[in-house]
This record gives sequence, C-alpha cells and structure tokens, in this order.
Amino acid sequence: MKAALAIAGVAAALVGLSGCMIGDLGPMDRFHADFHYSYPVDAKARIDAESFNGSIEIEGWDKNEVEISGVKSASSEEARDAIKIDVHNTPGSVDIRAIKPSSLQGNMGVKITMHVPRNAEVDRVTTSNGPVKVRDVSRAAHLKSSNGGITLTGISGEVDAHTSNGPIDADSLTGAAVLKTSNGHIHAENISGSLEAETSNGGIKARLATSPTSPIKLISSNSPIELTMEKAPQSDIRAETKNSSITLHLPSDTSAKVIADTSNSSIETDFAVSGDKDKHHLSGTIGAGGHNIELNTSNGHIRISKGM
Repeated sequence: MKAALAIAGVAAALVGLSGCMIGDLGPMDRFHADFHYSYPVDAKARIDAESFNGSIEIEGWDKNEVEISGVKSASSEEARDAIKIDVHNTPGSVDIRAIKPSSLQGNMGVKITMHVPRNAEVDRVTTSNGPVKVRDVSRAAHLKSSNGGITLTGISGEVDAHTSNGPIDADSLTGAAVLKTSNGHIHAENISGSLEAETSNGGIKARLATSPTSPIKLISSNSPIELTMEKAPQSDIRAETKNSSITLHLPSDTSAKVIADTSNSSIETDFAVSGDKDKHHLSGTIGAGGHNIELNTSNGHIRISKGM
C-alpha cells in the first residue's frame, strides 16, 4: 500500500512539473487566444519581432504584405488576456512585440508566425524559451533566443544569430554569418560568405561553397570541429577546440601556411608540408604558401585531408 502511494505521489509530481513546462507553449497551457494581422508594406520593409516563452517563425513570400498569425497561451484566463500584442506598422516597417504582464504570475507565452516580402530586412528577432526560424529572406537577419534553437535557410545579406542551450542550423547563406550558442551544436551547409561560429559543449560542422575573403573562425570546447572548403582558401582560417578533434577538408590545389598544435594526440595530413612536424606540432607551408591556417586542440586528433 505504501509503495502504491509512493508511486502515485511520484506520478502526481511529474504531472505537476509537466504543467509548469512552457517549452514553446506546451499542451498544459490551457487558455489560448489567436491573433491575426495583415499590413501592406514596401518590398524592402524592415521587420522587428519580439516575444517570450514561445517561437518566432518568419518566411519570405512574393507579396508586398506582412501577414502575422499567433497564439497567446497562459495557465489562466486572466493571465492570457493580460498579455499585450503591440504592433506598429508603416509602409516601411512592421514592429510586433508580445509584452508580458508584470503584475501576474503563472505560465504564459506567445508564439508568432510571419510571412514577409522576400526582400524585407529582418532587422531584429528576439524571444526566450523557444526557437527562431527564418527562411527565404534576402536581406539581413539579426536573431536572438535563449533556451531555443535557431534555424536559418536561404538568407542573403549579413546574419547575426545568438542563442543559448540550443543548436544553430543554417543552410544556403550567401552573406557574412556570425553564429554563436552554448550547449548546442552548430551545423552550417552551403555557406557562400564568411563564417564565424562559436559554441561550447557542442560540435561545429560547416561546409563553405565559396572561399570568402574575410577570415573564417570556428571555436568550440569538448566537441569536434569539421570544416569543408569546396574552394581553396582565400582568407585566414582558425579552428580551436578542447578535448576533441579538428578535421579540415581542403581542395587539392590549396596553398597556405599551416600551424597546428595538439596535446596527447596526433596530427595527420594528406598534403606535403615543408617545415617542422612532430607528433603534436605542425608548422610549414602547403604549396606556395599564402593565408594562415591555425588549428589548435588539446586531447584531440587533427586531420587535414585533401579533396572532398
């Protein structure tokens, strides 16, 4: 009987905890209210969006119009109705903010989905405890979340994405990209601009379709880094991690200066390197030399491979 009561008590506690989860408006938020807005705008309008405890998704389309759909959720009707959706719009900009009431407690959050012109400038997108997704927007994106992942697809212009406790996944970016997170991986494919990626306790895997003239910088800790260059480097490359490996794939026509260091592991390369080499250190030139490649890790293997 006591065992049964104990099990029932644990089950009740788990149910109570699940009711506290917000996690992008989880099912235990019982009170919901939808909202919808639509505004005509210029093709290159500036877009700002801010929310809390919920996701923000933005997708480009072939209309000079901003369409907004969303849902407010809370653990009580009073809290749901107290959440304010503040929208300011002109032909040149749309700014939407979900404002949390300061006078009420309890679980609450707002999810926002937007369609915007493809040439719009996604100037600032901020949320917490939820993911950010931006797709098919041809101008700059400045994105920030916490405890949520960031997904970027088909964006040109500069991208500046920051989050924590979540991954960053990027595909088909044609401008300079700065991607930073903690406790999450960074995966970047088909990158055609410069790249700066930094994380902790998460791996970095990146493929650059072109060779940018601005430096490439990849920093992690306790997780591997893998970089593939489809074109010979035209700028400096720096990769640094701890307690894990670094793998660099380069075209066979690469020329560069290389400095690679590790401890308690080894360095391997497919290229002929003129210079100094031992088990833990490599310093010299590939081909005719050129831009610097710096690879540094501890307790991890370093490999520089030739070809794709």
